[in-house]
Formats: sequence, C-alpha cells, structure tokens
Amino acid sequence: MKKGFGKGFATGILVAALTVGLGVSALAATRTITVDDNIRVTINGATFTPKNEQGKEVPLFSYNGTTYAPVRAICEAAGLKVDFDSSNYTAVLTTQDQYIASTPNASNYITVEKAKQAALSHAGVGAANAVFVKAGLDWDDGKVCYEVEFYAGNTEYDYDIDAVTGAVLSYDRDWDDFSLKNTSSSSGSTTDGLISEARAKEIALAKAPSGATVVKCKLDRDDGRYVYEVEMRSGRTEYDCEINAVTGVILDWDVDYDD
Repeated sequence: MKKGFGKGFATGILVAALTVGLGVSALAATRTITVDDNIRVTINGATFTPKNEQGKEVPLFSYNGTTYAPVRAICEAAGLKVDFDSSNYTAVLTTQDQYIASTPNASNYITVEKAKQAALSHAGVGAANAVFVKAGLDWDDGKVCYEVEFYAGNTEYDYDIDAVTGAVLSYDRDWDDFSLKNTSSSSGSTTDGLISEARAKEIALAKAPSGATVVKCKLDRDDGRYVYEVEMRSGRTEYDCEINAVTGVILDWDVDYDD
C-alpha cells in the first residue's frame, strides 16, 4: 500500500541548518572550502540516510561549525510536506495538520472513529478483537484519506479510507507469525511477542568480530514476518544481518569491505 504524506518520525532531528540544492553555490563560485563529511543523522536511535528523488544517497557535511543536510529528505522523514518555489528559490515547508486543513472539504471529513469502524466492517472484525497501531489523516495520490492499520489475531490489516465519504479506497492484509495480544514476557522480550531491539543487537554482535559496533538497528517486515535489520561496522568492514524478531534466529548475514 502506498504511504503518502504522513511518513513521519515522531522525534526531532538535531540539524543546525538545512539547505536546498539550487544548482548554484555562492561559496563555490568564489573560493574552495574544506568541509567535514561522514556526518550521520539518527532518528529514534537508528541511522537515517537521506536520499534524493532518484534514490541516491545525499551526503551531509559540516562547515565552520554548521551541519548542512538536504531539506526534502530530512523534512519528509519528519512528516512535513516539501515544495520548492523555483521563481524565488524558496523551500516551502508545511506541517501535516496545516496542509490537510487547507484542502477542500476539510470541514466535511469524517471522524477517525468512523474511519476505523469502516475498516473493521469491511474486514469483518469486531472492535473488541482489534488492536489499532495507526489511524490518522494522510494525503495520498491527490486525495485526503484516513490511513488505518490494525491487528486481529495473527493478521495485519491496512486500509485507506476516504476522509469525506468513508469509502474503502484500498486495503491489504498480511498473515503474521505472532499476535500483538500475546502478553507473555521473558528476558529480552517485549509484551507484544517480539524480542527487544537491545536483544537483537546482542545477537548480531555475538556473531560479528570483536570490536564491531552497531550503526543501525530497525524493525521491518519481510515476507510477512517481522525482522530486525542490523548494520554494524568494524574498521572498513560492514556487516549486515536480518534477525527474526520473534525467535531471534539470524536469517541473513552479509559482509562488505570498503575499498
């Protein structure tokens, strides 16, 4: 299901200054400058790699005590809508609530509770059997809708509900190998049946050579199951692995050597 205007990460990002690629550089036009690269940004403790519209990584750098990063990649990750006014070289940033509030028919939007009920009715799931993990307004393909995600038993349901009519615009469901209602807990496990991020890091580091450090650990879905994607580095060597988020079993292991 396509994810639209509300991708956002909840935490703030400490970036001293943001720049837009305008195709020209005032500094470069007058002199050569020396910058510090290899700057990293983390979101919720995980490394975030900015990319442009072609999917290529965009480097961050620091100059004269200020960190520079691409506006679009950083702000869209934080849930902002980004436009560029080429007539006066202005990056136009709009928060999600302000953007949706300015759209036509904003006063006619159904409530989030009605959107959730529409999704439940279509799925044939009772409210008492559902665990909602997301329900909010979103902008998708030129239309405002409610993005609703919930679990029932071992099945994950994703819905886009028209914000005005309450009609189901799209939906998807995936079988999973655990239930969010699993309240049993043990050492290193969370109450939703998944091992903790800290435990996933321990498992990955136990396999990696001594001295390796974790630079990224993210919970993701792969082939209908939840996995931890862990990235580690030791000198010029990078280690990547996937760990089953329920069993803790290492599913994949890759080693890359930088030239």
